Amino acid sequence: MFRPQISVVVLALTACASPAPPAPDQIAAASDEARAAADQLFQQLSGELADALAKGGPASAIGVCKDRAPAIADAIEASAGVDIERTSLRLRSPANAPDAWERATMEDFIARRAAGEAWSAMTATKVEGDDLRWMRPIPLGAMCATCHGDPAMMTPDLRQALAANYPDDKATGFKVGDLRGAFTARVAIKPAATP
Repeated sequence: MFRPQISVVVLALTACASPAPPAPDQIAAASDEARAAADQLFQQLSGELADALAKGGPASAIGVCKDRAPAIADAIEASAGVDIERTSLRLRSPANAPDAWERATMEDFIARRAAGEAWSAMTATKVEGDDLRWMRPIPLGAMCATCHGDPAMMTPDLRQALAANYPDDKATGFKVGDLRGAFTARVAIKPAATP
């Protein structure tokens, strides 16, 4: 008569136990998905920016970052299931504001760079529930310095376009190689394969 009650208690305790942390191969697989999504966003965005700069100059490139970058990220999420975004410590768009973990991670990236680590060697991950959060730094490249570099070097039409689109812009004054921001992704961790 007591056995069923003990079984019920054991089952209840088992159900309440915290799940096992993901295995290293699960984290590696989710990291690979995030990396591929960031690479796709970077390549497509860079291509469209280069095209806009060549055809219409720097002021026309603003629309690519403002409108196309979120659309590209949405398309990647729809096709790959990876929520991929960009964030920064110095924002152009408030929609890209970092959360506490993203902010701390970017500050860590800067400290790691100051200690001699290459931007290209850096990533960060954090398991959060059933998801892997992943980040990789975006150092400022020469093409992006056109709109994110020294404001005194910008053409009047570019300064006007930035003011019209981003009245609270904090994303200028960077030098090539500075941390412009980071790719930030959220990927569902796939269940471990059963033997």
